[in-house]
Amino acid sequence: MNPVTGHSVTGDSNTGQALTSALAAWENWNSLGFKTRSERLSAALSKQTLPREAQKLLQLLLERAARLEKIHELPGPTGECNELYLNGRGVAVVHGTDQSHQVAFLGQLITALVCGNCVLVSLPSQTDWCESICKQLHAAGISQAVLQHHPALNTYSLSQLEEISLVAPVCTEEELITLNRQLAERNGLLVQLIPETDPIGCTHLLQPDHMLRFVTEKTRSINTTAVGGNATLLELGNG
Repeated sequence: MNPVTGHSVTGDSNTGQALTSALAAWENWNSLGFKTRSERLSAALSKQTLPREAQKLLQLLLERAARLEKIHELPGPTGECNELYLNGRGVAVVHGTDQSHQVAFLGQLITALVCGNCVLVSLPSQTDWCESICKQLHAAGISQAVLQHHPALNTYSLSQLEEISLVAPVCTEEELITLNRQLAERNGLLVQLIPETDPIGCTHLLQPDHMLRFVTEKTRSINTTAVGGNATLLELGNG
Protein backbone atom coordinates (compact mmCIF):
# COMPACT_ATOMS: atom_id res chain seq x y z
CA MET A 1 0.00 0.00 0.00
CA ASN A 2 1.38 3.39 -0.97
CA PRO A 3 1.43 5.86 1.99
CA VAL A 4 0.88 8.86 -0.28
CA THR A 5 -2.01 7.73 -2.45
CA GLY A 6 -3.44 4.84 -0.44
CA HIS A 7 -3.25 2.64 -3.54
CA SER A 8 -1.40 -0.61 -3.94
CA VAL A 9 1.95 -0.59 -5.71
CA THR A 10 2.37 -3.45 -8.12
CA GLY A 11 5.44 -5.06 -9.61
CA ASP A 12 8.42 -6.68 -7.89
CA SER A 13 9.67 -5.43 -4.53
CA ASN A 14 12.41 -3.25 -6.03
CA THR A 15 9.95 -1.58 -8.38
CA GLY A 16 7.45 -1.10 -5.58
CA GLN A 17 10.08 0.59 -3.41
CA ALA A 18 11.11 2.80 -6.33
CA LEU A 19 7.54 3.92 -6.90
CA THR A 20 6.94 4.55 -3.20
CA SER A 21 10.02 6.75 -2.84
CA ALA A 22 9.27 8.58 -6.10
CA LEU A 23 5.70 9.36 -5.04
CA ALA A 24 6.93 10.58 -1.65
CA ALA A 25 9.42 12.93 -3.34
CA TRP A 26 7.11 14.15 -6.08
CA GLU A 27 5.32 16.95 -4.22
CA ASN A 28 8.53 18.72 -3.21
CA TRP A 29 10.08 18.38 -6.67
CA ASN A 30 6.91 19.58 -8.37
CA SER A 31 6.54 22.56 -6.02
CA LEU A 32 9.92 24.00 -7.05
CA GLY A 33 8.42 25.45 -10.22
CA PHE A 34 9.54 25.30 -13.84
CA LYS A 35 12.16 28.06 -13.63
CA THR A 36 13.91 26.61 -10.59
CA ARG A 37 13.94 23.10 -12.03
CA SER A 38 15.20 24.44 -15.35
CA GLU A 39 18.03 26.29 -13.61
CA ARG A 40 19.00 23.25 -11.53
CA LEU A 41 19.04 20.92 -14.50
CA SER A 42 20.91 23.44 -16.63
CA ALA A 43 23.58 23.73 -13.93
CA ALA A 44 23.76 19.93 -13.64
CA LEU A 45 24.08 19.43 -17.39
CA SER A 46 26.75 22.13 -17.70
CA LYS A 47 29.07 19.85 -15.72
CA GLN A 48 28.60 16.97 -18.17
CA THR A 49 30.50 16.26 -21.37
CA LEU A 50 27.71 15.90 -23.91
CA PRO A 51 27.65 15.84 -27.70
CA ARG A 52 26.99 19.21 -29.30
CA GLU A 53 23.60 18.11 -30.66
CA ALA A 54 22.55 16.97 -27.19
CA GLN A 55 23.60 20.28 -25.62
CA LYS A 56 21.58 22.26 -28.19
CA LEU A 57 18.48 20.10 -27.77
CA LEU A 58 18.55 20.10 -23.97
CA GLN A 59 19.14 23.85 -23.76
CA LEU A 60 16.15 24.44 -26.05
CA LEU A 61 13.96 22.18 -23.91
CA LEU A 62 15.00 23.88 -20.67
CA GLU A 63 14.33 27.32 -22.12
CA ARG A 64 10.87 26.23 -23.23
CA ALA A 65 10.15 24.75 -19.81
CA ALA A 66 11.04 27.96 -17.98
CA ARG A 67 8.29 29.74 -19.93
CA LEU A 68 5.69 27.31 -18.58
CA GLU A 69 5.96 29.00 -15.18
CA LYS A 70 3.48 31.71 -16.21
CA ILE A 71 0.18 31.76 -14.32
CA HIS A 72 -2.86 32.79 -16.38
CA GLU A 73 -5.61 34.82 -14.75
CA LEU A 74 -9.14 33.70 -15.61
CA PRO A 75 -12.29 35.83 -15.56
CA GLY A 76 -14.46 35.52 -12.47
CA PRO A 77 -16.87 37.39 -10.21
CA THR A 78 -15.84 40.33 -8.07
CA GLY A 79 -14.07 39.21 -4.91
CA GLU A 80 -12.70 36.05 -6.48
CA CYS A 81 -9.33 35.41 -8.16
CA ASN A 82 -9.16 32.47 -10.58
CA GLU A 83 -5.86 31.18 -11.95
CA LEU A 84 -4.76 28.55 -14.44
CA TYR A 85 -1.30 26.99 -14.07
CA LEU A 86 0.62 23.88 -15.11
CA ASN A 87 1.63 21.01 -12.88
CA GLY A 88 3.71 17.85 -13.18
CA ARG A 89 1.72 14.63 -13.65
CA GLY A 90 3.46 12.43 -11.09
CA VAL A 91 5.80 9.50 -11.74
CA ALA A 92 7.10 9.03 -15.27
CA VAL A 93 8.88 6.12 -16.88
CA VAL A 94 11.46 6.98 -19.55
CA HIS A 95 12.24 3.77 -21.39
CA GLY A 96 14.54 3.07 -24.31
CA THR A 97 14.75 0.06 -26.61
CA ASP A 98 17.59 -1.34 -28.71
CA GLN A 99 16.88 1.30 -31.35
CA SER A 100 17.15 4.24 -28.94
CA HIS A 101 19.67 7.03 -29.41
CA GLN A 102 21.32 8.69 -26.42
CA VAL A 103 20.34 12.22 -27.50
CA ALA A 104 16.65 11.36 -27.82
CA PHE A 105 16.72 9.44 -24.55
CA LEU A 106 18.29 12.40 -22.74
CA GLY A 107 15.67 14.68 -24.28
CA GLN A 108 12.81 12.58 -22.93
CA LEU A 109 14.49 12.27 -19.53
CA ILE A 110 15.18 15.98 -19.07
CA THR A 111 11.73 16.94 -20.33
CA ALA A 112 10.05 14.63 -17.82
CA LEU A 113 12.17 16.02 -14.98
CA VAL A 114 11.89 19.72 -15.80
CA CYS A 115 8.12 19.41 -16.12
CA GLY A 116 7.89 18.38 -12.46
CA ASN A 117 7.75 14.60 -12.67
CA CYS A 118 9.79 12.05 -10.76
CA VAL A 119 11.35 9.61 -13.21
CA LEU A 120 12.20 5.93 -13.39
CA VAL A 121 14.61 5.33 -16.27
CA SER A 122 15.49 2.18 -18.15
CA LEU A 123 17.74 1.71 -21.17
CA PRO A 124 18.60 -2.01 -21.20
CA SER A 125 20.76 -1.78 -24.32
CA GLN A 126 23.01 0.85 -22.67
CA THR A 127 22.72 0.13 -18.96
CA ASP A 128 26.17 1.41 -17.98
CA TRP A 129 25.69 4.72 -19.81
CA CYS A 130 22.22 5.21 -18.32
CA GLU A 131 23.50 4.50 -14.81
CA SER A 132 26.37 6.93 -15.35
CA ILE A 133 23.99 9.73 -16.40
CA CYS A 134 21.84 9.16 -13.32
CA LYS A 135 24.86 9.21 -11.00
CA GLN A 136 26.11 12.44 -12.58
CA LEU A 137 22.73 14.12 -12.11
CA HIS A 138 22.56 12.86 -8.51
CA ALA A 139 26.01 14.32 -7.85
CA ALA A 140 24.78 17.64 -9.26
CA GLY A 141 21.91 17.80 -6.77
CA ILE A 142 19.01 15.86 -8.30
CA SER A 143 17.57 13.64 -5.56
CA GLN A 144 17.93 9.89 -5.89
CA ALA A 145 14.20 9.57 -5.21
CA VAL A 146 13.38 12.01 -8.02
CA LEU A 147 15.54 10.18 -10.59
CA GLN A 148 15.97 6.43 -10.33
CA HIS A 149 17.69 3.97 -12.63
CA HIS A 150 15.68 0.77 -12.87
CA PRO A 151 17.28 -1.39 -15.59
CA ALA A 152 14.85 -4.30 -15.14
CA LEU A 153 11.93 -2.33 -16.59
CA ASN A 154 10.73 -3.54 -19.98
CA THR A 155 7.52 -3.16 -21.96
CA TYR A 156 5.82 -5.98 -20.05
CA SER A 157 6.79 -4.76 -16.58
CA LEU A 158 5.67 -1.24 -17.58
CA SER A 159 2.17 -2.54 -18.14
CA GLN A 160 2.05 -3.86 -14.56
CA LEU A 161 2.80 -0.55 -12.80
CA GLU A 162 -0.46 0.95 -11.53
CA GLU A 163 1.02 4.10 -9.98
CA ILE A 164 2.77 5.66 -12.97
CA SER A 165 1.26 8.70 -14.68
CA LEU A 166 3.12 8.75 -17.98
CA VAL A 167 5.46 6.72 -20.15
CA ALA A 168 7.94 8.46 -22.45
CA PRO A 169 9.61 5.79 -24.61
CA VAL A 170 12.21 6.15 -27.32
CA CYS A 171 11.25 3.39 -29.72
CA THR A 172 10.18 2.43 -33.22
CA GLU A 173 6.62 2.73 -34.52
CA GLU A 174 6.21 -1.05 -34.28
CA GLU A 175 7.43 -1.13 -30.68
CA LEU A 176 5.09 1.76 -29.86
CA ILE A 177 2.06 -0.22 -31.05
CA THR A 178 2.95 -3.11 -28.75
CA LEU A 179 3.54 -0.82 -25.78
CA ASN A 180 0.30 1.05 -26.40
CA ARG A 181 -1.67 -2.21 -26.34
CA GLN A 182 -0.01 -3.35 -23.12
CA LEU A 183 -0.70 -0.05 -21.39
CA ALA A 184 -4.34 -0.14 -22.53
CA GLU A 185 -4.79 -3.48 -20.75
CA ARG A 186 -3.26 -2.42 -17.44
CA ASN A 187 -5.08 -1.59 -14.21
CA GLY A 188 -4.91 1.72 -12.38
CA LEU A 189 -4.69 5.28 -13.66
CA LEU A 190 -4.86 6.15 -17.33
CA VAL A 191 -1.32 6.65 -18.56
CA GLN A 192 -0.18 9.42 -20.90
CA LEU A 193 1.97 7.84 -23.62
CA ILE A 194 4.48 10.34 -25.01
CA PRO A 195 6.79 8.64 -27.53
CA GLU A 196 9.78 9.72 -29.54
CA THR A 197 9.84 7.46 -32.59
CA ASP A 198 12.54 9.44 -34.41
CA PRO A 199 15.59 8.67 -32.25
CA ILE A 200 17.99 10.50 -34.59
CA GLY A 201 16.09 13.60 -35.69
CA CYS A 202 14.08 13.99 -32.44
CA THR A 203 11.20 15.47 -34.44
CA HIS A 204 8.64 14.81 -31.69
CA LEU A 205 10.78 16.40 -28.97
CA LEU A 206 11.15 19.49 -31.13
CA GLN A 207 7.41 19.98 -31.56
CA PRO A 208 6.13 22.95 -29.50
CA ASP A 209 3.34 20.91 -27.91
CA HIS A 210 5.45 17.86 -27.00
CA MET A 211 6.45 19.27 -23.61
CA LEU A 212 2.86 20.15 -22.75
CA ARG A 213 1.99 16.47 -22.71
CA PHE A 214 4.25 16.00 -19.67
CA VAL A 215 2.12 18.36 -17.58
CA THR A 216 -1.49 18.78 -16.58
CA GLU A 217 -3.59 21.92 -16.16
CA LYS A 218 -4.68 23.02 -12.69
CA THR A 219 -6.94 25.81 -11.53
CA ARG A 220 -7.31 27.55 -8.19
CA SER A 221 -9.84 30.03 -6.90
CA ILE A 222 -9.04 32.52 -4.14
CA ASN A 223 -11.72 34.40 -2.26
CA THR A 224 -10.03 37.80 -2.07
CA THR A 225 -12.89 39.26 -0.03
CA ALA A 226 -12.29 36.76 2.77
CA VAL A 227 -8.53 37.22 2.70
CA GLY A 228 -8.10 40.96 2.74
CA GLY A 229 -11.45 42.53 2.10
CA ASN A 230 -12.69 44.24 -1.02
CA ALA A 231 -13.03 47.96 -0.33
CA THR A 232 -15.79 48.46 -2.89
CA LEU A 233 -17.90 45.60 -1.55
CA LEU A 234 -17.40 46.72 2.05
CA GLU A 235 -18.43 50.25 1.12
CA LEU A 236 -21.63 48.94 -0.50
CA GLY A 237 -22.34 46.77 2.54
CA ASN A 238 -22.28 49.80 4.83
CA GLY A 239 -24.65 51.85 2.66
